[in-house]
Amino acid sequence: MDEKVESFLRKAYREHYFKHHDLVEVPSKMASREFGYIPFGGGMIRHLSFKNQGELFAELVKQAPSSVYCSNAVYERPTLQMDEKGWRGADLIFDIDADSIPTPCKAAHAWWFCGDCHRGGTGNKPGRCPFCRGQAVEQMHWSCRECLNATKEHVKRLVDFLQDDFGVDPQGIRLYFSGNRGYHAQVQDERFETADPQIRTEMANYIRGTGFNLKAQDRASGRAELGWNRRANLYLAAAAATDSAYPKRNQKLTNQIIAANAASIDESVTTDIHRVFRMPGTLHGSSGLLKMRVESLEKFDPQKQPVVLSGEAVTVKIYYSPEFFLNGVRFGPYDSSTVKIPIYAAVYLLARGLGAVIN
Repeated sequence: MDEKVESFLRKAYREHYFKHHDLVEVPSKMASREFGYIPFGGGMIRHLSFKNQGELFAELVKQAPSSVYCSNAVYERPTLQMDEKGWRGADLIFDIDADSIPTPCKAAHAWWFCGDCHRGGTGNKPGRCPFCRGQAVEQMHWSCRECLNATKEHVKRLVDFLQDDFGVDPQGIRLYFSGNRGYHAQVQDERFETADPQIRTEMANYIRGTGFNLKAQDRASGRAELGWNRRANLYLAAAAATDSAYPKRNQKLTNQIIAANAASIDESVTTDIHRVFRMPGTLHGSSGLLKMRVESLEKFDPQKQPVVLSGEAVTVKIYYSPEFFLNGVRFGPYDSSTVKIPIYAAVYLLARGLGAVIN
């Protein structure tokens, strides 16, 4: 990353944490958590510990990191190496990202960018850049209402599984916008705190519909309206009501039921009992948007409410970007364009390496 870009981003993040450290959500059992961060232009620094929120806030302002993380686990000695930490339990967490959900809109807002010549184009990335023949070509995606709404739908499905199938109290489920294109869920339920990776894997597989077989559906008394049986019966009833040719109980129908009901969670996140997870109330390193608590999924606007950086206008050069929307404003498309845009939009692009700072 260019030194001037790093300095610009660090200044924007530092000013935010200095003025709005109250947005940072400090975890429970803070002194027993492992913390980490990624500085702009550097690698992960972890195995850190803070005794109180004052220490943490001071470090955020001092370092102005690209990304900030906190362990889902609690330890006896969080600053030591993993095999010496003394694991005492971990929160149950979930990650749902728009990238993992197949939506028709993906083709419409897929684009690519070449890190060698700073040129780009729409569609899927080529094997080599057509402009410089370089191989530093990265596939990119912006977001639209369709894929963002689809992601919300999968969050709703996850909540349904947690409440109806695992008996989690709604008050024990905390939902967060990730700061990029997805959502995180954190479950506060002591029943799962000491669950090992195998138990968490079984839960993740269940929520993803792995292993569900319509032919083996349990129709025993009292079970037809529980779990995946309930979901399958509702789907079959709807299918029978709209299609005179009642669907056959085959693998195709099983796959349709799974696609209509499963939540597309990242299994590796849920099963990792030592994971450091993006900290609520901190800025995302690739967007400048806030990882923030979502109180009402229906009312939440992921292209507006997480925009917390300054709206002051700055002049930057944008190498390439299709149009995108932030804070209710349309930006782009840009192609080797020198533009005057709000700091929050500049950070959104510069953090991805898509532009340069003008003196």
